[in-house]
Amino acid sequence: MAAPSFTVTFLGTGSGTPTLARNLASVAIQRLGDLFLFDCGEAAQIQYRRAGLGFAPLRAIFVTHLHGDHVTGLPGLLMSLQLADRAEALTVYGPPGLREYVACNRRALGTGFSYALEIAEVPAAGELLRAPAYGIRCALLDHRVPCLGFRIEEAERPGRFDLQAARALGIPEGPLYGRLQRGETIHLPDGREITPGAVLGPPRAGATVVYCTDTRPCGAAVELADGADLLIHEGTFGEDQGRDARHKGHSTAADAARIALAARARRLAVTHISPRYQDVRPMLEEARAAFPETVIARDLMRLEVYPAGEEPGPE
Repeated sequence: MAAPSFTVTFLGTGSGTPTLARNLASVAIQRLGDLFLFDCGEAAQIQYRRAGLGFAPLRAIFVTHLHGDHVTGLPGLLMSLQLADRAEALTVYGPPGLREYVACNRRALGTGFSYALEIAEVPAAGELLRAPAYGIRCALLDHRVPCLGFRIEEAERPGRFDLQAARALGIPEGPLYGRLQRGETIHLPDGREITPGAVLGPPRAGATVVYCTDTRPCGAAVELADGADLLIHEGTFGEDQGRDARHKGHSTAADAARIALAARARRLAVTHISPRYQDVRPMLEEARAAFPETVIARDLMRLEVYPAGEEPGPE
């Protein structure tokens, strides 16, 4: 069975204050050997350990905005990386003001790091990180303070390998197949040149995960989430508190569903739930009325994300 493109682990799914059921905002997204952390609310590193996530794969941290329920766990996590003898450089991306927040904590606590720590303040929408197999970009959302949404997207992948075509061309099975699958042109012992297009189908889209919290419903979220395989969007309130949600710069679960529908997303996970809601079933019903492929995230929930059409079937 093929491995998922991304594994998403919800470390904290609450808002404002932690409860016994929900810690504060933090989501870990793994892609092969790389791990990215989105937001770092209070007790994020405890949840990180409960989820069995190691520090070594952590490549970068992305902070949406500078409200306490999204950043109070960051200083402790950075210090734990120091105690774990991290040597690899780490970049933390976030809105203006993040550098001073981290620096203030370091001054107050007298903290030094053995690893290189870069704070990358992001004042506008754009690409943040580009690797051969994926990229991460951000957009400005609509909250009470500057707030970023993030999109992690795999690069386009080679088409499916046509085994019958390869055999018909007389290509010996073995390493040459792998080279063609990687997009390389090969030469056979008889002098023939075989290009990847002779045995590969059309290129395939990679998978995409989008993270949007905190925000009122806005066009930037729809654009960022366009065609996403998984949209993680805040739904702090139920429809009964829609007016309060707008006033406080938030969305309802049904708002998140309407964003997913407008963006043509494939799945929606609603997070950042207000502590006033112990029973989230009514919120789930409201959201599913607009977008059936919705779940309400819970702490330590894991979701596997595959490109469209490549999900494993029932065993």
